[in-house]
Amino acid sequence: MISLTAEQKTIEGIFGSPNETYVIPMYQRPYSWGFDQLYELYKDLVGAYQEEESYFLGNIIMARSKSYGSDGKSSVVDGQQRLITLWTLIKVLSIYLPEINSLKNALYVVPWTGKAILPKIESKIFENRDDKAIEDVLKYDKEKLENRYKAVVTSEGISERKCATKVEYALLYFYQQFIVQQKGDFDLAKFAQFLMRRVTMLPIVQTAEEQDDAENKALTIFETINNRGMDLEDADIFKARLYDSAYTKEQREEFIAMWVDFKTDCQELKLSVDDVFRYYSHVIRGRQRITSNEKRLREFFTNESFSPLKILSYKEVLEDLDKILSILKYLNNERGDNSEVGIWLQIINAYTNQYPTYAIIVYLYYHGVETESEKRQFIEFLKSLIRYCFFMGSTTSVKFNIYNMIKIIANRGEIDANYKELHPDYFTHLGRLQNGYALLAYYLETGKEIPVKFTIDKIVNLRDEDLLGDDWQKHISSLGDICNSLGNLVVSDLPKRYNSVVEKYEYYQTSKNEYVRNVFSSPTFTYENWKERNNHLKQVLVDFFNKPNNDDQSTEA
Repeated sequence: MISLTAEQKTIEGIFGSPNETYVIPMYQRPYSWGFDQLYELYKDLVGAYQEEESYFLGNIIMARSKSYGSDGKSSVVDGQQRLITLWTLIKVLSIYLPEINSLKNALYVVPWTGKAILPKIESKIFENRDDKAIEDVLKYDKEKLENRYKAVVTSEGISERKCATKVEYALLYFYQQFIVQQKGDFDLAKFAQFLMRRVTMLPIVQTAEEQDDAENKALTIFETINNRGMDLEDADIFKARLYDSAYTKEQREEFIAMWVDFKTDCQELKLSVDDVFRYYSHVIRGRQRITSNEKRLREFFTNESFSPLKILSYKEVLEDLDKILSILKYLNNERGDNSEVGIWLQIINAYTNQYPTYAIIVYLYYHGVETESEKRQFIEFLKSLIRYCFFMGSTTSVKFNIYNMIKIIANRGEIDANYKELHPDYFTHLGRLQNGYALLAYYLETGKEIPVKFTIDKIVNLRDEDLLGDDWQKHISSLGDICNSLGNLVVSDLPKRYNSVVEKYEYYQTSKNEYVRNVFSSPTFTYENWKERNNHLKQVLVDFFNKPNNDDQSTEA
């Protein structure tokens, strides 16, 4: 049975229960509040106190199963940053107002048996030691608090770098604001009463028979309330599931080291962990022959029976993810190397969405490029991919055939680009793919590497209309169509400048690229020059699309 309760409570009500422990799940992010967030909270609280107004601090979303909740524990799905922050503020107030029992009781719980006292907040995050940071702060007395403050304060304020943890920084910040810098007429005891009894939050508690069910429902509530999108990444959930599959202490230590290395590699590639899991999902979809619309990542990896989180060990999953990272590193290196592979990748990179990239990563995952033969096969695959995607135009509907390609790739079948024979008129309107077509035509025409820092310049622009000769006026009804035509686009090694068509002859002659210098056969660019160039480049593209077995005009760069 699943149920939901929501009841607005004061801070005293939230922290005052003698056996209520707030557990931060391992998939959450470490405590991270710094000066900006702490200052905003301090300013808001003191402002409301001085105006004698109540203050609402927002929702907390929690999950609780029958067995989990029997120990007085609630899993915090949303609100952990605010809870830890409030707890550090209460700790400061309790040190300087030891006579107020409500403050002391808010800090810890007493177990059913034994003499130990435990913090009201329990962190299970393994990527850093928030649990130890909270335990350490619980032990602070006045002497230690004042000594630590002296050790970290500078003329510019508290040095966050000198603080042992973010939790300690929050504690020392509130000590500075409420004890060190507060004026003599500020009544600390009255503020404490305001904080505990007039500041409120809305705990939303999702309960279920099993803790996983409760947390999944609570996460859905979080996502619904935060309609701008969840701050919590899907990968945080996956991380927790993988960690759970490491049973021994040694395995968990190994997993933590592997996960940290994996995240570091993602950051170096400027990728989120969710990005890599998205690629991983397509590797799996291909293997499972799935060609329907994608499911949300969390649903895919946590609900599907074939999910690697259910059938593989943490080590096998991380090996798969590392393989995908190696592929991404290879693609990055090739794009910057102007090899033949790199040039075809540059061209496909001009496409307007990510679906071709999914197919490329799946191809390399299952086929590789270890040998020269595999490399040639990969190049032919890239050509087929370009033919299909560019023929389809700039559209998300390309995904359905890409999904089918991925299924075929993963099961070692033959790719059919499935495009019709094209006529030159097909390339009259290039749309959002004009830059991609310009790059493709350049490489097919020259067989030479694309300049590292290329620009795509327009020979004639709308502002040139009054500068064009009489021959242009006789033939054109709309200069705009010509401006966006294939024959008007130049892949150049020169920085783009806003010079007129009559100035471009001299400018293009400064290029180190013979292709650019030869765009102008004379200082005057005539209508016939454009028409001849446009028809020629169209035919180059037609030959590429219609004669896939004879497109060896591009050579190894």
